[in-house]
Amino acid sequence: MAPNDPFPREAVRDLLGITRALYRAGRAKESPDPSRMARLLEVGKQYRLTLDLGVKYEPDTMAGRAAKSWAEKATAALGAFLEEFDDAVAPAVKATAERLRRGR
Repeated sequence: MAPNDPFPREAVRDLLGITRALYRAGRAKESPDPSRMARLLEVGKQYRLTLDLGVKYEPDTMAGRAAKSWAEKATAALGAFLEEFDDAVAPAVKATAERLRRGR
């Protein structure tokens, strides 16, 4: 994402939704893995912070730049999570992450 590109609200919302769905699916298991749940919870918090900052502040402000940085960090963490656990949603996350990188 370029510094003055508009905040990719839809892509971040999509990635937050995927993270939430993964979290709900994990919680629905008979014995949820606490470390997986904690990782997903942290990624979800990062996306929530990203959305809060990204919709309130212009892209060329410190908060706007922080929103984009948090989005990139959360997406990297979600990608690492999916690579480790080889979840079936990895292609959907990769496609949505590409939208984030393009700023759409």
